[in-house]
Amino acid sequence: MNIIKRFWKYVDKRGPDDCWEWLGHIKKDGYGCLFVKGKPQQAHRISWAIAHRTWPIPAKAEICHTCDNTICVNPAHLYLGTHTTNMQDRSPLAPGDVKLIRWLYKSGDYTQEHIGRMFRVASSTITHICNNRSWKNV
Repeated sequence: MNIIKRFWKYVDKRGPDDCWEWLGHIKKDGYGCLFVKGKPQQAHRISWAIAHRTWPIPAKAEICHTCDNTICVNPAHLYLGTHTTNMQDRSPLAPGDVKLIRWLYKSGDYTQEHIGRMFRVASSTITHICNNRSWKNV
C-alpha cells in the first residue's frame, strides 16, 4: 500500500474546519507517528507534505498547528514555520506581555519567579525573555 493511502487509513476525517485526529500510533510527546521505511515520521508533517506535495520539508522548518491539537492532521490547520514562530504560537504570551515582563523585571520590584506566577508561565520562560534568548523580535 502506498504511503498516502496508508496515512489516510489512520485519520478520523471530519468537516473541513474540524480537527482531523490521528488514530494511529501516538508518541510520548503527544504527536501522531507513522513509520515510513522503518523510520518514525510525525503524522502532521506527513499531512502537510501530502497537501503541499513537498518532501522533504525544508531544513529547519517546522509544521505548526493553528489549533494546538498535537494529533490533528487537517492540512487546513497546519502551516510552515520556524522554531521561533512555533514557540511563540504555542506561548500564552503576546508581544505586549513580553514588553511588560521586561519592564517589570528591569524595575527591580519583582523577581522572575513572581513575574512567572503573574503570567502563569515558568520562571525559566521569564529568564529567557529577560535575557533576550526568546522573543528577540519584541
